[in-house]
Amino acid sequence: MKPIFILLFVVASFWSMTITIKAIYLILTKKFNASKSTWILTVMIACIGPILWIVKGKKLIEK
Repeated sequence: MKPIFILLFVVASFWSMTITIKAIYLILTKKFNASKSTWILTVMIACIGPILWIVKGKKLIEK
């Protein structure tokens, strides 16, 4: 049972880092309607930041 928790933690960590890097890249390269620095700091928070980015942050990018 313990190896499953360790594996889930590792997967969650990689997922969080991937979303964080992608979000920061999109904020810096595309036109963004909110404060860039505030959103970059928010996304850099380990677990909550990527979830907030998926829920609210993507809507602020103009396509």
